[in-house]
Amino acid sequence: MRLGTVLGMMAGIVGAATTALAAPAPAPASSTGPMATPPKLVVVISVDQFSFDLYRTYAPTFTGGLKRLSAGHVFTGYQSHAATETCPGHSTLLTGDHPNKTGIVANNWYDRQTGSNLYCVSQTGTSDERAKSNALLKVDTLGDWMRSAQGDARVYSVSGKDRAAIMMAGHNPNGVYWWDDGFGFTTSSFAGPDTPATRAPAEAFNQRVLADWAKTPPALWSAGTAATCLSRTRPFTVGKTTWTDTVPPQTNAEAETGDGWLTSSAFAAELRASPLFDRTVLQFAAGLLDQNRLGRGPGRDILAVSLSATDYIGHRFGPGGAQMCAQMAELDASLADFFARLDATGAPYVVLLSADHGSIDVSERVGPPSLRIEPNTTLRELGSFLRKTVGLEYDPIVSADPRQLVLGLGPVDDQRRPEITRAIVDWLNARPEVARAFTAAEVAAAVPPKAKPVEQLTLAERFNESFDKDRSGDIMIAWKEGASLGIPGSISDTVAGHGSPWDYDRQVPILVWWPGISGKPQARSMETVDIAPTLAPMLGVTAPAGIDGHCVELGQGCKR
Repeated sequence: MRLGTVLGMMAGIVGAATTALAAPAPAPASSTGPMATPPKLVVVISVDQFSFDLYRTYAPTFTGGLKRLSAGHVFTGYQSHAATETCPGHSTLLTGDHPNKTGIVANNWYDRQTGSNLYCVSQTGTSDERAKSNALLKVDTLGDWMRSAQGDARVYSVSGKDRAAIMMAGHNPNGVYWWDDGFGFTTSSFAGPDTPATRAPAEAFNQRVLADWAKTPPALWSAGTAATCLSRTRPFTVGKTTWTDTVPPQTNAEAETGDGWLTSSAFAAELRASPLFDRTVLQFAAGLLDQNRLGRGPGRDILAVSLSATDYIGHRFGPGGAQMCAQMAELDASLADFFARLDATGAPYVVLLSADHGSIDVSERVGPPSLRIEPNTTLRELGSFLRKTVGLEYDPIVSADPRQLVLGLGPVDDQRRPEITRAIVDWLNARPEVARAFTAAEVAAAVPPKAKPVEQLTLAERFNESFDKDRSGDIMIAWKEGASLGIPGSISDTVAGHGSPWDYDRQVPILVWWPGISGKPQARSMETVDIAPTLAPMLGVTAPAGIDGHCVELGQGCKR
């Protein structure tokens, strides 16, 4: 079947999962007072690229799961570091540490020993393409603390992305799963248990869901969200490509024919950038909840769920248009269905929802004037400067990340490394598209005072919180605030992004809810590194001394 046919059928095909989400389950009645019963289950949900601004914009429209969470404690949260990407952000959520301690300084970084880029959940020494690992995470998670102290504790983690699931699972989960395009949910022995018993839930789910999708092409987007989001339809043009900003979106994904459409790369791209992706992850998570009787065993349990569709939709279409409007409505409904499954367990539970980073809308939609920067153009001009002024006959930049440059200098030029580094930083700081560039030494020295409010951190201090001397670059760059980076070549490319040290990428919601809570918006901010030590007392766990985060009192009894 052609992929175009699948997209065209969306308006008329609404699967059983979507039907189940149509009537959100009401939240249990609220009452005042602190937590009455210690939870047997803590559910931590990360919505990838869910900025606080996005939450604030759509909060009045929520009627389902996000409305329930908004009746609890609502904090303006901060991923306070500069490396606002998926892997670093997820590494803070359950460790209590900034990326400068977790070691996860980016999604990918240049490994000086091997001379190649290293993925944050890479496993070296194996030819297995599906092998993913927790080895690069330098610290333990809340789940690790709990399992070390409590022999009957259990930890499960699931996501659409391998790096998100693994960072939240830690080093000793009972099960960690992520979506593998064309295959379904999978795991790896380098990230957690990989036994027949561990694989069984994923294999059963994959077989059932993929068979259903093969029989009836799935509704990637709900027909009901298109009309409500028409007011946000704002087409924009980047380079030579115009985004039509419709729901369902029109893309240039190549048509697939025959029996292979379900496992095609085109379908995989459409699935990830659609609300169906989150619904699928939540359905699998609900299965883990029931099959393992989480919250109903002898010990305490953690279920970590990372939802990736908001990130893919935000990258492809920008967070300010009709597609994100539809995604917010469907995420709200999908969470309502998941919470109904939680309610049905009868287990005392707590839900905390946050994000790995925020985002900013496409500059062409926000403008005029639009502010789009092509870092590769700047770096090419840097190469010309180095040849003419510094005397280098080669391009010394060996990393692909435009936010942190690694200098590969020959033996002779390496003796001039401080001079060359300084020349590059001074040249960058004179560029209009660069807000500030720093040497690694400047970033390493900019350790934030412990009591300094997260809102007041300088740019250098933000970079410090995600700086590792062995893994970070030689030069850190903060591109101009408000800019979109790169010029896409096709409609399926990234048009909006994140990864900057600016507040729109740093600010995320932190929502805490449990049955019976009477919460309120909090005037004070909360950092994502505070999440693990705040949840620890609820699980009867003592957070390790020396972590970056601290326990925020919510009635659970923080130990001072």
